[in-house]
Amino acid sequence: MGDPGGQAGRGPLTPSDGPTPSASHGGLIGFLRAHPVVCLALLTPGIPEYLSSSSPLLALIDNPAFFLVQLAINVGQYTAGALLVREALLRWRKGWGTVLLLGLAYGLTEEGLGDNTLFNAGHGTDGVLGWYGRFGGVNWVWTTGVLAFHVIYSIGLPILLLGLALPATRGRSLLSRRGLLLALAALVTSTAVETAIVFEVDRFWMGTTLLVGTLAAIALLVGAAYLVPARFGGPRAAAPSARPREYLAIGFAFFPLAFLLEYGFAGSPVPPAPVILTELVVFGILFERVRRSVGRSGNEYLLVDLALGFVAWQSAFGILLNLGLPYTVPLVLLAGGFFVRLRRSYPAPSTAPDPSKPPPGVAAGG
Repeated sequence: MGDPGGQAGRGPLTPSDGPTPSASHGGLIGFLRAHPVVCLALLTPGIPEYLSSSSPLLALIDNPAFFLVQLAINVGQYTAGALLVREALLRWRKGWGTVLLLGLAYGLTEEGLGDNTLFNAGHGTDGVLGWYGRFGGVNWVWTTGVLAFHVIYSIGLPILLLGLALPATRGRSLLSRRGLLLALAALVTSTAVETAIVFEVDRFWMGTTLLVGTLAAIALLVGAAYLVPARFGGPRAAAPSARPREYLAIGFAFFPLAFLLEYGFAGSPVPPAPVILTELVVFGILFERVRRSVGRSGNEYLLVDLALGFVAWQSAFGILLNLGLPYTVPLVLLAGGFFVRLRRSYPAPSTAPDPSKPPPGVAAGG
């Protein structure tokens, strides 16, 4: 089995080493094939920030200087973070269980050390979740959802889509040792700049205890990601057994469910602990369903639909936030074209696969 990059330890969201889309050697596709880091930079921060309008594309017109600073910070965090996680997976020969742990570490870096949304009760992004579920200086309900967001949208989804869109990159390192150092420096620098901006604007500082605790948690997560077995969190069966529509629904419903749970009970008599527990159970059930049905081979068509579900929700969310001037529509159309191409490249089988029979060349035991 291969890891997310195509080597040992493939996890539940990893495309197999099966059929790959036909290549076009000219135009944009040819450029992205020759420059996969640029492709990753388009996927992130493109999907988590600009498609949802969390970072407003309209700022390019309203305030170009602010837009460029924000873009530099986003690329320094998101793109560098995804690159570092991908390189760790390849060099450590790990699977998607390691993506989960490193994605959590990344989320703590951005939302804890950078934006400070995990700790700042007055941060505008948190809204009512700045006080509902707050204990010991931490916004726990908000933390649960936003860390899950970063695991999927900031780290897992871009790495998955890169492998699907440019299959020649699977198992191939994109960074030299110098590149690794530059990516790490970009992540550290952009996070430090963001911390300074938050302090200047909000006059908020998390304090020494939370700072040390966050750094310790990040270190523990990175250490655990290095130590976990390659097949940790990997698929249970050799062949896929689900239908694409189910995966499309899982991807689309994941965060609306989290949103309803988090904000639906804020201000109610329901204490935050059951809300967090319910959210974790829902996440676990959906993850386990994917893990049991995605298979270790011939699963690209399912993964395309799962990714499409996540991106469709992000697109809808961005449009809903800007109904008066839905300026994210051009990005939504670009994302739609991207997935049309992927679905043509990885069509679903004409008949549903038999989960009891592995595909040719794959042993029943994996």
